[in-house]
Amino acid sequence: MLGSKLGPYELVEEIGRGGMATVYRAIQANMDRSVAVKIIHKAIAADSTSLDRFQREARLIARLEHAHILPVYDYNGAHDPPYIVMRYMPSGTLKDILEREPLRLGEVAFLIRQIAGALDYAHRQGVVHRDIKPSNIMVDSEGNAFLTDFGIARMVEGAEGLTASGMAVGTPGYMAPEQGMGLQVDGRVDIYALGVMLYEMLTGKMPYSAETPMAVILKHINDPVPSACEVNEDLPLDANDVIRMAMAKDPDSRYQT
Repeated sequence: MLGSKLGPYELVEEIGRGGMATVYRAIQANMDRSVAVKIIHKAIAADSTSLDRFQREARLIARLEHAHILPVYDYNGAHDPPYIVMRYMPSGTLKDILEREPLRLGEVAFLIRQIAGALDYAHRQGVVHRDIKPSNIMVDSEGNAFLTDFGIARMVEGAEGLTASGMAVGTPGYMAPEQGMGLQVDGRVDIYALGVMLYEMLTGKMPYSAETPMAVILKHINDPVPSACEVNEDLPLDANDVIRMAMAKDPDSRYQT
């Protein structure tokens, strides 16, 4: 689709691709700015459930107004293919940063505070993200974090889930035990994933690794939380306590906010 136009947006560069959509950098000429345009794949658009999920993402994000949630500028669910227009972040994602260089403890605390604030706000609006991971955290040129991709989020209260009962939705490396088992979830799965991400940011490694995604999920369910301080000896011992509480197997034993 490079070179094509969706309304006032001219697609000039592909910057991301997932199972449900492709993200392009586009030029919005009338505003003289670059924007990120997320376009649902045509094969997915033909499926009414997936299209409902995409359309719900746009409506959901548009009403979440927080300093550290990536803002939505525009949305067209009737277009073929449907698309969402968001702020463009040229500096990339937290995943990009972690692949380039390790973060200092103060930088980790700064980012976690912003991400946790955005999640706390979303949870108070009744929204669970369910896919917290570094690739869903954008970082601007000033080092500020922005939470994005609520594509599999759902309303906690009063909404019918679009995911089949008993199906695990999320990314295996960051999934809470109850999420991996396909059980009912709430905001505490995001707190678990934030704990996983904290471990990764402090050590440069994932807490669990295995040959298959299912084997990773089983480790999240069964294995004890590893010590971050054994991997990074420069960490204060309190770091282990924070990670272990965030990643407690029982949701009632985790931080509750």
